[in-house]
Amino acid sequence: MKILAVYGSTHQQGHARILAEVIATSAHKHGAEVEHFDLLHTPLPPFRTDQNFHNEENVVKIRALCRDADGFILVSPEYHGCMSNWIKNFLDFHYQEFAGKLFAIAASTGGSMGVSCNTQMRVAIQHCHGWALPYQAAVKESEFDAEHRIINARAVDRLERMGRDLVVYGKLLRQQFQDDKAKAGLSDNKAEFGFGGWYAE
Repeated sequence: MKILAVYGSTHQQGHARILAEVIATSAHKHGAEVEHFDLLHTPLPPFRTDQNFHNEENVVKIRALCRDADGFILVSPEYHGCMSNWIKNFLDFHYQEFAGKLFAIAASTGGSMGVSCNTQMRVAIQHCHGWALPYQAAVKESEFDAEHRIINARAVDRLERMGRDLVVYGKLLRQQFQDDKAKAGLSDNKAEFGFGGWYAE
């Protein structure tokens, strides 16, 4: 199973990266192949509906990674109760690439429980016909030590369970999705399946 871990911190030492790494390490431990994509290191241009971006190198790269992934880890810092602009812009660039795939979502926060940020990501995923684990995680700034390690054992346990469950349930969802498409005679490059039915490119 191929997992793409995407994090949207706005500076290189952001805590979102640490959350993503904990989830990814657990997913790898349970048999997944994990690739990381740092939106700050490899930025996407601002999304526009009047451009196709076919010749934009970073857009082409991330679309290919999303298309090949069987599941996703999506982690954002929480800003004013919202996901970061990097994560929202990433989501805006994709649609069919998410259909029938499972997401583990988490947020790094200043002090809140991250409910608003995680809910926004969950809603966006659902509108792209993707699935999100029924639980989520958030780690507060006060729950990191001076070495940027998470000191809240319960938070670490939840993040690790997310990595495991992403692999366990992601395989089931992805296999059923592929089986349904095969029965309908549809290939990956022509259509995807969502909650509302089949939709073509």
